[in-house]
Amino acid sequence: MAGSSNRVLTESDEVLAEVSGKYRFHATERGDFPSVGDWVVLSVRPEEGKATIHATLSRKSKFSRKVAGNTTEEQIVAANVDVVFIVAALNADFNVRRLERYILTTWESGANPVIVLSKADLCENIADKVREVELIAMGVPIHVVSVETMLGIDELHVMDI
Repeated sequence: MAGSSNRVLTESDEVLAEVSGKYRFHATERGDFPSVGDWVVLSVRPEEGKATIHATLSRKSKFSRKVAGNTTEEQIVAANVDVVFIVAALNADFNVRRLERYILTTWESGANPVIVLSKADLCENIADKVREVELIAMGVPIHVVSVETMLGIDELHVMDI
């Protein structure tokens, strides 16, 4: 965002970077500024540990939301995300409609959703809950896990994403 510093990871180091004056002048809205996950063109000043951002490369995906308040301005939360793990607990807070909204938001961003149903040790009807999720998440991988019993944890470690 205008006036803020960005932490940028380069090939050799992490530096603080600000957008150039020209960049700032040509930016017409909040979404034009760099966000988490963006690839940027910059000139690094290694002796200072700082850099100047001259451009942001095209985003292949972006998570965004409406800025808080009465404005309709977009706020980019993250860019260039390939996979989103949507975690929902299989306890009293389980909500299929909420999961459906998160899946839709993930698809709209350009990323691929993966559903992780956690706290399986607290659920007596896991198969029923998985069927509910399958109805709203066709083609989306679903993983049931429990940290208490280590159920499904190994499968998450070896996922091919």
